[in-house]
Amino acid sequence: MSSWLTERQLRGDVKGLQSLTLNVAFLNEIKQENEKPLEIINDIKLQLATPQSVDTSELTSELNHLRDELETHFALEEFYGYFKSAELTHPQISVRAGDLQSQHEELFLSLCDLVELAESAHYREAPLEKTLLALSVGFHSFVQKFNRHEQEETDLMMRLCNDDIGVGD
Repeated sequence: MSSWLTERQLRGDVKGLQSLTLNVAFLNEIKQENEKPLEIINDIKLQLATPQSVDTSELTSELNHLRDELETHFALEEFYGYFKSAELTHPQISVRAGDLQSQHEELFLSLCDLVELAESAHYREAPLEKTLLALSVGFHSFVQKFNRHEQEETDLMMRLCNDDIGVGD
């Protein structure tokens, strides 16, 4: 069975369907133990803060490193943080988990575009100042989307915990 729900399935009889959900314990551990992407993001922000002194070779290297780290981060989340359960118990959470999981590819591909832009700056394939400006704007947009994605995963984990164990009165 598919883990994607049609509108009819979501609003109709959903008993017996598989669902996509989060393994809160593993996903939380992955997020807590993987601080490297955030460190690299901060390093890149510092480099882009002074475009006149950017070392394009170092910037390209850092973006490649971030891409590799996020590839690992997303792979760990997808293999250990998300899972298909045998029964659909939380339809809204299942749909949201599917949306969040699909964002991994979008985020990764946008980061790959930034790596290509940095390489273009490094090899002077385009005017440096214009390329660095586009890179800075694109990187800050990427960071906002990445941070929002991470927060939404955390929010969904909290929602699952609250639904499963309840909240105290």
